[in-house]
Amino acid sequence: MERRKLAHTDLEVSRACMGTMTFGSQTDVDAAAAMVDLCLERGIDFFDTANVYNQGLSEEILGDVLGDRRAEIVLASKVCNPMGDPVEYTGLSRDAIRRGMDDSLRRLGTDYLDIYYLHLPDYETPIEESLATLEELRVEGLIRYPATSNYSAWQMCEMFAICECEGWAKPWVAQPMYNLAARGIEQEYLAFTDRYGISNVVYNPLAGGLLTGKQQPGAPLPGTRFDGNRMYLDRFWHDEYFRAVAEVETIAGEADLTPVQLALGWLRAQDGADCIIVGASRIEHLEENLDAFDAPPLEAEVLDACDGVWARLRGPTPAYNR
Repeated sequence: MERRKLAHTDLEVSRACMGTMTFGSQTDVDAAAAMVDLCLERGIDFFDTANVYNQGLSEEILGDVLGDRRAEIVLASKVCNPMGDPVEYTGLSRDAIRRGMDDSLRRLGTDYLDIYYLHLPDYETPIEESLATLEELRVEGLIRYPATSNYSAWQMCEMFAICECEGWAKPWVAQPMYNLAARGIEQEYLAFTDRYGISNVVYNPLAGGLLTGKQQPGAPLPGTRFDGNRMYLDRFWHDEYFRAVAEVETIAGEADLTPVQLALGWLRAQDGADCIIVGASRIEHLEENLDAFDAPPLEAEVLDACDGVWARLRGPTPAYNR
């Protein structure tokens, strides 16, 4: 398994990061335990969760199945999304972050997190308040490194400037969406993170499973990420994406690859994808994902063909910046 050093930290992690969003919904406790065991056997020591995943159940299951193996891994969680009543337990205010942290630690059965992400921007709370709270948690030893998820380049730049002025630890780890059919971060975000040495732990490498080629237009397969999930349906369930998936299947077939091998191989070839979050609802899917990390690099002509998929999906709209 490839390994990566996360920028400005002492964390060296597996390039594949185990995502646990399915724990407690599509994946029961026994299946989750088998997945965690498989990851550790295959050299995966980076695990990602969030307080909102299944309203805390994902964290609880992950903590239970890890048990005394917690010290063997790098553990990341997130805060921001609604977590029941009261309404203060939502967003990135000081109270919401601190309560979210306390509850995440309790559910995960640990006394610290290696990485703690602001899950998405909270436009009702000054970012200074959120950053100050992360610094409190860091100084208290509850988190090792603050991080961001789903933030734009200008927002991250603003946060870095604030942290520089205040002498606070900067969020050197970020989690954006990235896959061969969703490459919006290439316009300027990746140039920003490359320039300032920020590590990207990318999510949705298979577009919620769409890039596997197993879904067909119409009704989603039962029990999959798209089944009744409005967020994922709005994100990827469009005719344009199904046409792109058909192209991906053709490219993969001509290269004697599966669509999963192609999609993950493409991401592995991207310098901006320091680590790649892989999740699964079934252990055989996880095995297929992890096997793709051991495959040889994609040939140049295959990468070029993938660029063609994105060019057609993006269309002729010019970038605003040069």
